[in-house]
Amino acid sequence: MARKKRSDNDIVHTNISFSQVDFWLLLSVILLVGIGTMMIFSASTPSSYAKSSSSTAYDVLKTQIVYTVLGIGAMILTSMVDYKFLGRFSIILFVISTGLMVAVFLFGTTLNNAKRWLRVGILFQPSEILKVAVVFFLAYVLSQTHIREKAIGLRGVLIFVLPIGVNILLLVLQPHISCVLIIVAITFFMMVAGKVKFRVYLVTIVIVALAVAAILLFVKSNEKLSLEYILNRFAAHGGEAENEADTYQATQSLYAIGSGGLFGRGFGKSVQKYLYLPEPYNDFIFSILAEELGLVGVLLVISLFVILIMRGYKVSSSAPDLFGALVSSGIITNVAVQVVLNLAVVSKIMPVTGISLPFFSYGGTSLIIMMASMGIVLNVSKQSRYSKF
Repeated sequence: MARKKRSDNDIVHTNISFSQVDFWLLLSVILLVGIGTMMIFSASTPSSYAKSSSSTAYDVLKTQIVYTVLGIGAMILTSMVDYKFLGRFSIILFVISTGLMVAVFLFGTTLNNAKRWLRVGILFQPSEILKVAVVFFLAYVLSQTHIREKAIGLRGVLIFVLPIGVNILLLVLQPHISCVLIIVAITFFMMVAGKVKFRVYLVTIVIVALAVAAILLFVKSNEKLSLEYILNRFAAHGGEAENEADTYQATQSLYAIGSGGLFGRGFGKSVQKYLYLPEPYNDFIFSILAEELGLVGVLLVISLFVILIMRGYKVSSSAPDLFGALVSSGIITNVAVQVVLNLAVVSKIMPVTGISLPFFSYGGTSLIIMMASMGIVLNVSKQSRYSKF
């Protein structure tokens, strides 16, 4: 009896084969998390002591270890669940993440001039969930047979460009410009990978231009909203700072990087972390790494990121179906863009944007979701046929 033919693009639940995961991808993730945890301990010691009279040097480290354990658990779990099964919930995940973004706009918590967090017992950042939700949403609409033909044509503007655009608008209003850059980069990369027709790009560019103009007019006419501090950052980066405070963080970062030399001052011996450099164990942790471990440490960490990204795209190119290829490439693109932007910020190539370094910067939401995302890529690698060692 003839078997019913199935399109490779359709998401169906299949019995997962527990074959070998990509060794180099897994190894690079483990090493990055290990080095990142080590650097958080070193970079956070002075800040931990400064919190209160009862604080110890291990306060930040203990919290980060909890996040790391949860992240490893999330990675193991998602590596064992068939990514095709997860794909069934792509639309639901996107709708939930959009709802959370609306909740941030209405009820969010403001920290450091930005309204990016929700407090529901714990404080978390929904934009981290949005990054993964966008990847799954785009992978779904660009791979499903019954949607794909419409999505890659002009109807794609309605199917995926506008829904993602709504979230970008919400990000701008927070404001969270670094996340906007990441979402835009992921979207355009996956549009290329999904072979979206050229005219869709043109329409998208026009929509983006009109949206930017509308946002600027809206902000200008609303006294409660202001992007002034973002404009000040760009002015400071261009050498037009009104005061020293506008360039202080970037300057201290360069001091840290420059003083590291070839082999660094030695682990735990940073000077800039002693309350000179703001956010030493968060957005600017790479500066402390450069100061303590020098050029050798910098090249080691960058090499690990390069291996992770290269192996991730190898998984994507070898994926058994289009959905797996798009999901894995979108996740790896998210990592790659964040790494590039963070390194550009700490080296003063671009203005300070408040973007974290994957696996290194302190924080629970970003680390757990990033680790869970790596588990999904590992799951795709399990079901792909290529040399994994």
